Amino acid sequence: MRLPRLLRDDVVFRRYWSAHTISLFGDQISLLAIPLVAVLALDASAAQMGYLTAAGWLPYLLISLHAGAWVDRRGRRRVTMIGADVVRATVLVSVPIAYAADVLTVPHLYLVALAMGMSSVVFGVADTSLFVSIVPRERYLEANSLLNGSRAFSFVAGPSVTGVLVRGRS
Repeated sequence: MRLPRLLRDDVVFRRYWSAHTISLFGDQISLLAIPLVAVLALDASAAQMGYLTAAGWLPYLLISLHAGAWVDRRGRRRVTMIGADVVRATVLVSVPIAYAADVLTVPHLYLVALAMGMSSVVFGVADTSLFVSIVPRERYLEANSLLNGSRAFSFVAGPSVTGVLVRGRS
């Protein structure tokens, strides 16, 4: 099997695509794992599940415009994306640690969802502008095809891995 030209010849794009693929995979796992933890480990009610979902989406409503302006003025999009992913990973790690210490609560998950949402907003706005700065215009179609292939893979594999991870804890 032959690698697509962008992955074979463009080291910068190959690094971007690899990191993007890992991030998408993590997004899919956390998208399912946080609500499952709320229901299975904390017996969250329907209202609590609604609040949990709202906490994850609220940053998109409240800070998207400001985050876009901040990232645009600040520059350093790659560093911003890495920082956002580090924040997301750190916040997510707090869930199994709190569970193991028997201090995990629904409000803790609200804060995790809120922090994940905020970091995802910052990651997303930086990602869009980084993409156009590292991919030549004539390669947009190929690059977007690779990224959408990664997205599709994460949609299939992410829930499967989440099931294995959650099943291992219950």
